[in-house]
Amino acid sequence: MDWKANSVTVGAIALLILIMLGSSLMFGSKFQAPKIIYVEEPLTKNSEFGLVPGEVYRYSVNYGNASGIVTYAILRGQGCVGIRVLESVNSSGTCVKRDGTDRTGYNSTLADPSIMMFKPWMLALGEGWHWNASAYIYYGMKEERVSETYYRVIRMEDYNGRQSFLVGVRNGDGPEAYEWIDAEKRILMKMSSNGYEIALAEEKKA
Repeated sequence: MDWKANSVTVGAIALLILIMLGSSLMFGSKFQAPKIIYVEEPLTKNSEFGLVPGEVYRYSVNYGNASGIVTYAILRGQGCVGIRVLESVNSSGTCVKRDGTDRTGYNSTLADPSIMMFKPWMLALGEGWHWNASAYIYYGMKEERVSETYYRVIRMEDYNGRQSFLVGVRNGDGPEAYEWIDAEKRILMKMSSNGYEIALAEEKKA
């Protein structure tokens, strides 16, 4: 997904939530706590979640003149496999089931949005695949759509010696971002969009 466009969306959602929370404090029970709901097309998966506890993945991140490293640790959970961002003190990570979903049950995202190396929809990729998902924010008796994301497999490519799906991801009428997904492991190899790039730099096997 286009992180630049997505960060604007997330920021707008966060501001709206703060306003609504402030209203709930001022006006009491007339306002309900807001929540975000994803409405997704049906999704048929052809692969199981393949990350193994003990693995570590390091990604280089470049945006304009800024750069950095994001490290994902794969951990053992109770009936699931954990993914955690080591650089973020605010990241509690999430625990992923064999079908790729976590406690949210969504295919477009995980409970921790900072986890970009894997999304449940990656387990459904195949020739000619396409899919879309919408995000809505609900508050009180009102709802508002905040994003509409379209996904499509463009073709297969060899990326650093690994067969990968080249996936186009577009948010609304915005520009299309490109993601290279390892065909076997079903993880992000590279994402490129609007001057922003994240790429797998190093991986440690269990």
